[in-house]
Amino acid sequence: MPEIPPAVCIVGKKNSGKTTLAVALAAELRRRGRRIATIKHGHHAFETDQPGRDSWRHFNEGQAEATIMAGTGKIALVMRTGDEPDPERLISEFYAGRGYDLVLIEGWKHGALPKIEIFRRAVHDRPVQDAGDAHAAARFVAIVTDDAELRAGCPVIALGADGAHVARVADLIEARFLGGGRDAG
Repeated sequence: MPEIPPAVCIVGKKNSGKTTLAVALAAELRRRGRRIATIKHGHHAFETDQPGRDSWRHFNEGQAEATIMAGTGKIALVMRTGDEPDPERLISEFYAGRGYDLVLIEGWKHGALPKIEIFRRAVHDRPVQDAGDAHAAARFVAIVTDDAELRAGCPVIALGADGAHVARVADLIEARFLGGGRDAG
């Protein structure tokens, strides 16, 4: 059975900075020698190619069930699914056995995978994490926030313009999921 890498979801409400944090974490962990894969969850249909291009035509006009776009050093797979993709299944099917140390997932805030939330009080009135729902709150590894008063049942990491929060979250991920590093709690 191929080894399935651990996964952590980067969650938050719209415009909270999920992509910025996920990209910065992937780069920091890569800098530390980790092999990182990512998944970006979206709520809407998307295009990986431009309408009218040959690869777009294979999938759209040709109604192919799946299309791989391949070029030197890079491939992309576009596949039809009947429903909402399951992140654990995606990891198992596409990332297992490929030597990745971790999968960072942007989104899937309501799933069962562990989560790191980015919460900016300047943008939203409350975090995704509901401290009153102990079962759901237990899935949160940390909250990165600009709210110095926020209290949670997980480590709260100060969001700063200097980017130090990225290293602290990377330390936490390494300690909890990758068997090394400093605990950021």
